[in-house]
Amino acid sequence: MGASPVVVIGAGGHATVVLEIIKKTGVYEIVGYTGPVRRQPATNWDLKYLGDDSVLPFLRRQGVKLAALGVGAVGDNRLRCKLYEQVRAYGFSFPPLIHPDAAIAGDTGLADGVLVARSVVINPGVEIGSNTIVNSGAIVEHDCSLSEHVHVSPGAVLCGGVKVGRLAHVGANAVVIQGLTIGEGALVGAGSVVLHDVEPLTVVAGNPARVIKKMEERF
Repeated sequence: MGASPVVVIGAGGHATVVLEIIKKTGVYEIVGYTGPVRRQPATNWDLKYLGDDSVLPFLRRQGVKLAALGVGAVGDNRLRCKLYEQVRAYGFSFPPLIHPDAAIAGDTGLADGVLVARSVVINPGVEIGSNTIVNSGAIVEHDCSLSEHVHVSPGAVLCGGVKVGRLAHVGANAVVIQGLTIGEGALVGAGSVVLHDVEPLTVVAGNPARVIKKMEERF
C-alpha cells in the first residue's frame, strides 16, 4: 500500500520539524503546504505551495484526508488550537507524528495531532491530548497527563504524575516535580523549577518558580 497523502498547514519554523518527521517515518506523502502567503520552509525540500486555507475543501474532495500542523507556539497555543479546529471542520484528520528517535512506552495514549519530536522520552502510563507538542529532548515521566493544545518545550522535564491543563505551555528546560498540576492556559517560564501547583492563566518563572502575573481569559 502506498503512502497516505498529507497536507501541511503553515510553513513556520515548526514546519521544518514536522517535515523531518514525515520524511523519516515514510508513512505519508506530502502533497504540499498551505498558508496566507507563499513561504517555503527553511529546508532543502522543495514543497508545492497550494494556496491559502480556502483550498482545503478542494483537497478534501480530491481525496486528501490527512493534515499536519506546521505552526508552532511560543507561550501562546491559541493559534494552533484555532487552526486545528478549523481544519478538522473541513473533514481532515491529524495523525500523531512521532520521530523515530523518540523513546515511547508502548501503553502511551496519543490523541490526534500529537507531535513527539527527536530524543523525547515518554515513560509508561502517559496520556497526551490532541494537538499537543512534546518537543525535542523533553522527558515525560510515568503517569503524566497532558491535555489538548499543550506545548512541552525542548528539554523540559515532567516528573511522575504531573497533570498539564489545556493550552498550557511548559518552557524550555523547565522542571515540574512529581504530582503537580499545571492549570489551563498557564505558562511556565524557561528554566523554571516548579515546586507547587500552578493555577490556570498564571505565569510562573524562576528557581523555585514564583508567580509573575495572572493573564486575561484566553479560552
